[in-house]
Amino acid sequence: MLVFVVRRLLVAVPLLLAASVVVFLVVAHLPGDPCAEKDKYKTPEATEACRSSLNLEGSLPERYGRYLARAVELDFGHDVLNPQLEVRAELLKRFPATIELAFVALGLAFVLGTFLGTRSALRPGTWLDALGQLLALGGISVPVFWLGMMLMGLLGVELGLFPFSGWNPSDFAPPGYHRTRFWLLEPLLRGDLGIFLGALHHMALAALALSTIPLAAITRMTRSALLEELGKDYVTTARAKGLTEARVIRRHVRRNAWIPIVTITGLQLGALLSGAVLTEHVFGWDAIGSYMVQGALRTNHSALAGSLLLFVATFIVVNLVVDVLYGVIDPRIR
Repeated sequence: MLVFVVRRLLVAVPLLLAASVVVFLVVAHLPGDPCAEKDKYKTPEATEACRSSLNLEGSLPERYGRYLARAVELDFGHDVLNPQLEVRAELLKRFPATIELAFVALGLAFVLGTFLGTRSALRPGTWLDALGQLLALGGISVPVFWLGMMLMGLLGVELGLFPFSGWNPSDFAPPGYHRTRFWLLEPLLRGDLGIFLGALHHMALAALALSTIPLAAITRMTRSALLEELGKDYVTTARAKGLTEARVIRRHVRRNAWIPIVTITGLQLGALLSGAVLTEHVFGWDAIGSYMVQGALRTNHSALAGSLLLFVATFIVVNLVVDVLYGVIDPRIR
């Protein structure tokens, strides 16, 4: 198992390096000069200091070399809009809210998707199957930002069931309670269930809107994987031995169907991170997605590059975990 994990780690390193090249080239070719467009950099000295801080001087290979050396040290430069603020500090402050939102949405999509997919596969052609297919189609078709606004209007404004704009920890926790800015994980580890449920209540609408796309994909994959396994010979043999249908599903079919389900679940993190950019902007969250939108709209290249690279690194790490889970689920892969 250790050799299997090391091999996956060795694959992740060049993948992350290639991603850094793509991120650097995309940001380097964005239109506009952030140092020329901001009033605070009108003097020649200030403009030169700005261009040096943002790594805008020299050829592309030289700039990429400096960019990579800084990125290894998690140094993404200073914020263009606020030169006293390091992008690294801003990302570390905002990252917990984004990653918790993504994993809550992913957990919700996984639980509902595997349940609906299993019900659809066990009762094909029934109203449960039709409902699962309808929800899957709707989840793929409806834009996340539009659904977010509809949920805000219905569940937030009209019914008043959930907070729908902004993120204020003082609404559910005493001042200074959160030291790590992990709004869910920290109270859970401390055993403060009330504060945990309060944070989850504030996160519910955004997580629900964000979970629709992965929910659709997981539902469809679960249904197709289970239907494929149910038609194989070993299922017929297990039934012929007198095993109950529940035991056949639980001990034989489900385990063989886990590989494609886990695969699609891990891949959906990319959709969640990209969807979080719009979702956080719609719900007014002070997290990495909204920071990235501000960086794109206000020519804040250092903030944009740091946010993109952090998203890519998170996606690669999660897929590395998924690869390791393959070996846990099916020893033949090891």
